Amino acid sequence: MSAPSARRRLGRPPARPRPTSSNSWKYLYERLGDKRFQQLCNTLLATEFPDVVCFPVGQKDGGRDAVRKNGGNAIIYQVKWTGDRLQNPLSWLKAAIDGEAENIRRLVADGASAYYLMTCVAGTSEYWSGTMNQLDEELARQSKIFGTPMECWWQADIDARVDKAPTEVKWAYPDMLAGPDLIRYMIEADRVAARDDELRTLLLKVIATQWDEDAKVKFKQVDLDSRDLVDLFVDVEANRISAPRAMVSTLHEVGERTALGGAAQYLLKTPARMTLVRGEPGQGKSTLGQYLCQTHRAQYLRDEDNLDGKRPTLVPEQPRFPIRIDLRDFAQWIDGVDPFADPLMPSGAPRRRPKSPSLEGFLAHLLHTRSGRRKVTVEMVHDILARMPALIVFDGLDEIARETVRTWVVKQIDEFVARTAGWIAPQVIVTTRPNASSLAEPSPEVFEIISLARLSPALRAAYLRKWADARSIRGQDRRALQSTFDSRSAEPHIAQLADNPMQLTILLYLMQKRGDSVPTGRTDLYRSYMETFLDREAVKTPAVHDHRKDLEEVTAFLGWHLQSLAETQGTNGQMATRAIRKAINGYLFDADKDTTLVDDLFTAVTDRVWALASKVQGTFEFDVQPIREFFAARYLYEFAEGARGTLLRSMVLAHLIRRPYWLNTSRFYAGFVTPNEVAGLLEGVEEEMEAGRHPAQARMALWALLADGVFAVRPKTQRRATALLSDDLSVRLLTHALTSDANLAVLAPDRGAVQLADALLDDAAATPRSPLAVERVQLAHRIVPDRARFDAWWIPHMTKALGTADEVPWLRLGVPAKAAERLPIDLAAQLRLDGVDAGQVALNAGVIAPAGSELEVRLVRAVLDGLCSEAASPASGFAGDLLRLLAPQHFIRKARDADTAYAIPVGHVDEPEIAEQRQTVLRRLKARDAEFEGLQAALRFGKGQSGTTSPWGNTARALCAMFGPCWLAAEIAVIGAASSDTRWRTGGDITPRSQPFGSQPDYGRLLEEVRLNRGRAAWWHQQHDAHDDPLSRGTWILAMLAVAHKHVILDSLDRLDTAIRTLPAPTVTALAMSSSRLAASGLGRRIDAQALTAIASASVESALLVAHHVGDLKQPLDLAPLTAESLGQMGRFGVAAWPAARALTVRTRNTPTTELVDLLGTQGTTAVVRVGSGADRMPVELMRSIMAEPQRHPLPWLLAAERRISQTANEPHLAVVAEQERWFGE
Repeated sequence: MSAPSARRRLGRPPARPRPTSSNSWKYLYERLGDKRFQQLCNTLLATEFPDVVCFPVGQKDGGRDAVRKNGGNAIIYQVKWTGDRLQNPLSWLKAAIDGEAENIRRLVADGASAYYLMTCVAGTSEYWSGTMNQLDEELARQSKIFGTPMECWWQADIDARVDKAPTEVKWAYPDMLAGPDLIRYMIEADRVAARDDELRTLLLKVIATQWDEDAKVKFKQVDLDSRDLVDLFVDVEANRISAPRAMVSTLHEVGERTALGGAAQYLLKTPARMTLVRGEPGQGKSTLGQYLCQTHRAQYLRDEDNLDGKRPTLVPEQPRFPIRIDLRDFAQWIDGVDPFADPLMPSGAPRRRPKSPSLEGFLAHLLHTRSGRRKVTVEMVHDILARMPALIVFDGLDEIARETVRTWVVKQIDEFVARTAGWIAPQVIVTTRPNASSLAEPSPEVFEIISLARLSPALRAAYLRKWADARSIRGQDRRALQSTFDSRSAEPHIAQLADNPMQLTILLYLMQKRGDSVPTGRTDLYRSYMETFLDREAVKTPAVHDHRKDLEEVTAFLGWHLQSLAETQGTNGQMATRAIRKAINGYLFDADKDTTLVDDLFTAVTDRVWALASKVQGTFEFDVQPIREFFAARYLYEFAEGARGTLLRSMVLAHLIRRPYWLNTSRFYAGFVTPNEVAGLLEGVEEEMEAGRHPAQARMALWALLADGVFAVRPKTQRRATALLSDDLSVRLLTHALTSDANLAVLAPDRGAVQLADALLDDAAATPRSPLAVERVQLAHRIVPDRARFDAWWIPHMTKALGTADEVPWLRLGVPAKAAERLPIDLAAQLRLDGVDAGQVALNAGVIAPAGSELEVRLVRAVLDGLCSEAASPASGFAGDLLRLLAPQHFIRKARDADTAYAIPVGHVDEPEIAEQRQTVLRRLKARDAEFEGLQAALRFGKGQSGTTSPWGNTARALCAMFGPCWLAAEIAVIGAASSDTRWRTGGDITPRSQPFGSQPDYGRLLEEVRLNRGRAAWWHQQHDAHDDPLSRGTWILAMLAVAHKHVILDSLDRLDTAIRTLPAPTVTALAMSSSRLAASGLGRRIDAQALTAIASASVESALLVAHHVGDLKQPLDLAPLTAESLGQMGRFGVAAWPAARALTVRTRNTPTTELVDLLGTQGTTAVVRVGSGADRMPVELMRSIMAEPQRHPLPWLLAAERRISQTANEPHLAVVAEQERWFGE
């Protein structure tokens, strides 16, 4: 061991501010106390130096805690501990040394050859100014004073030695463990003398208890040899709907879904800390939560622990302490009912609400009950979550029936997440059903949202195998089942039923029992399933045979009763045995039936038919919520007739679909109706839509009923139903739902898809210039993706529109199906392509221009002029290939050194390059023209050019050499100039004596000189005055706004405004889009709002360009110096108008007026804004005005308006309505 420190002064730089100490928190030494920390240090010394002498703790030691002999001299070790987070560790340590001065002098006099401080204090390592360097200098000074070398082992030094120490050393001090080390201690420490550690004992008891609770699937099926979770689990695939907004950089608020593979596999390795999992009823949300927790629990439990249930096959990358919480239990607990009490609190008993109704309080209660009633406090929960990685699954948010309670629970989850942010990040997963009703959900700012996908054919086959194994179906019976499933699942309606795990389970059971004779409707599927149970039990059990009708009736009543109680009283769906018997007795009495049947019916319901199950001793509940909802619907259908049989089914359905908690029940209810009731049922939906109480919910309910085939038995009625979904508001809401909800039911061709698609296409053809015409076509093509059918509609209309003012609108309508790819060559040659955006529309639509044709020349020119840079997946051909290779987004992405091009989502196209496609494009281009060899070389870093801007400058130069000066080349060069100086040094080729602007610009020189002169206003003025051609002036404006210093911009605003007023419209459009892209990328520097004040009286175009670069990108501004009218005028620039759309949103949210709401409509339907929760407090009438014009307003505002209107329609509990209106008679 060297004596003096190697960290010594090398000359003193200018003084810098001293940073505060920086703890690693790898080991929590402050928890040990001074004596245990000294023991730890002694252990580390003894491990490294066997000859060290360690002195007893807590005794007078004369300034030495340990001594090591070094020849005839001694090396002294002194331990200094503190439990505080020091703001100035340097002063504390210096004071500690001063306090030991007398001891040090004596020890040196007695022959000490070196003195070491060992401390848990964390130092900072910044060169020169860090506390570690500063203390080294102080120790060097003290070494001279005391006459012996002095050294300090900081927290990082102790950490390193603990890391290197044997595992037993760590486990001897469990209080200091955190993170993975604590997890390992939990798993492995039973091999050492740590069996009695209280924390470990507590957590292992909880793990073992919850292992048993989650080892079986919830849905109890008949004739299963195994209900083991692992035996029946298939990893349902998932899609990402949105990333946490705090992390989003490229996605729209409503982005394209991203396939994630198996949900369990993804969630075991996701980098997202918080995830909201959406899934349809029966899709396996709870099963997924069970399985994830079991994978982590399996890491703690040994094979010899006699586990009930098999170990999952998946293994987590990092084991966590898992806790699964049923949110219904949490909701009951905060309402004063202990969900874990045995027996449950009787109804009417006084409720004792918790003093601290936080999630940590509930976790303490859960750990207390699941550990055998060991004492657990909120402080202990905080300690656990602060020290070890945890997985917390909050299951069943959708099962909280009361909206106010759900909102409060979500608030608790959000606050819990915020409180744990500074700890060892727990992984939090919340499961819920899709939300068409704007109900409260965890904050999208921090939660990733994923959606469980429908079962793929491969997963259906895998589940069939697992299910057959669990039922011991083998040989001929298995082959027969497989054959039946293969043939019937080829039918669209059976396939739709089979894409849901629970429905697939029922379907397989019925196929095994009935062969081909299986229902094609959802309600009929459940009904057949329950009838099969009853048929089986009626043969074996006389009570079931004798009282079958009463049994069915009582089961249906219990479904209604428990579903209603969940809504009215906030229960968790469980009822005590006595309460169920009492409910059955009361029902039999009210129905004037034999009340002596209570015992027989109770036994049949809970034992024979398995409708109810006992998961908590002394209570019963329906196995899964969909079964309860099915029986509730059956009861309503069969017995809700009104006092004199006057209650219309349409009225019952209307009440069901306006209540989110009853939406799934409404689907079952509609499935019971007979063909002659279908028309009347539709009237209820129609009246509900006209009332506008819950616009989105009513439309999603109608879509679901169509998908379920409710109206298919009456084609005329079905046509009426689809017509209700073709209005402007329905088109917008359905398009949003289909984009954001992977679980929205598929509309089969014979269940309304064709009829709805035809209606949408007819409306689009009638008004091809309508803002929603394209959205109508997109929706039509999504629900009936038949290209031949689409072409038969589009090509005749396109042919008629050629050469007319409707040419570009009809090309735009062909974009969703890429229909222009199939436009005959002779017709494509007739395209005029008039208009600034005509070339981009043509490429998006798939127009293929023959090589060397006039059409190709026009498309290439549009690409070079920067008018096609927002084309998404452009058509093949020369122009399309140029864009695939040279689109500005690719150069922005490279400059950001990121997978995405934009720092904020504003609506720009961002399609990452695929290497294979890039090479294919380059091969095609080089085959056409050998000059593209040079362009390919320019795209790469040349020798000695790594880390420079050469790919931007050289590519722009090569493009100019091939095609002449053009906007696309200029934009690429400016992107390079705006990129980070520290990441990309200025580099690349330059032609001697060339100019950055003018008729023969050198774009390499442009890049270099823009960077070099960013702070010299005189240079910018000189370049402006010397070059007055549109391309030079436009490039000058773009480069200045993206790169120049603020004072240069302020000094040049007059020139900027004058220049932009003289530019041709196409150049202004290209400039606005380029400026928008650069600003949204976050590449360039931002300027403050002073520039806005200076430009406020200038042209709208100038104000927009400056607004792109003003303020913090993450914080939308109200752009106060600009008038609301000018913001509205900016809307004509489409995507590039995002500063105006954001500003109008901020103003409308803060001070809502009719004028501002109207101006929001100028920003177009695709404007990307973030409305926020503030809109929930806006006047309802203003929100209704937005809903009245869905064809004008941005989607986020339309959704906010719908949410606000829906929330104001407070609906009484359904049971209250049923009682007041006497649904079940007198």
